[in-house]
Amino acid sequence: MRIGSIIVFFLISCFVEAQDIEILNGSGETYHGGISDKIEVPLKIRNNSDNVVYIFVKRVNNNIGSTQSTNFCWDGECFDTEVNKLPISKKIESGEIVDDFVSVLQAGLVSGFSTVKYQVYTRDNPLDIIEHEITYVVEDKERSNTLYSSDELQLNEVYPNPVKEYAFFDYQITNPEIETKILIHNVLGSVVGEFVLNPLEKELKIPVIEYNPGVYFYTLYIDGDGVITKKLVIRR
Repeated sequence: MRIGSIIVFFLISCFVEAQDIEILNGSGETYHGGISDKIEVPLKIRNNSDNVVYIFVKRVNNNIGSTQSTNFCWDGECFDTEVNKLPISKKIESGEIVDDFVSVLQAGLVSGFSTVKYQVYTRDNPLDIIEHEITYVVEDKERSNTLYSSDELQLNEVYPNPVKEYAFFDYQITNPEIETKILIHNVLGSVVGEFVLNPLEKELKIPVIEYNPGVYFYTLYIDGDGVITKKLVIRR
């Protein structure tokens, strides 16, 4: 019984310690930029503990294009692309929120979808790790990508296309009374996905990981009527 109590106490202590720091950005949030842009994403890190903590940030994975590069900065000091970890720990006071850490993507020459994953942990507890993934979407701004335009709805074409994991639609609904949705259907005409456009948002993110590779079609519906259909290609 005593051994069991010790184990439970140890697990609770680890959990509490893991909450000392928190990343306020949502993991997997998407950040947009154009070809050749430098896309900068600051991480907001908060010290929830009653004590000063010293943190490290480490890049553990990146899935970027061949013409792209990624690095990071702390308080204006930027490190080479080959550096994957902050060279020295950084101090955060109790209750303090810092946004000194900035993840940078040089967008390169091709539009598409890229991800970079980081780990954040304290110097005193290196095993209590918080993982955070940043998603970049690089767009070809030179190309007109308007799919549908009216006084009630502005909708851009899907991107990236071809797509591997997630497809995105940018839109703006000016009349919240209309009912709008995107239907995905295969070459046989069978509907494989239905997604409502929320008038309070401006981006629709569609996961296509579970779809088989191939050619699909997406149709915009407004108040039950199909308005326009375009092709969507899924690759692996």
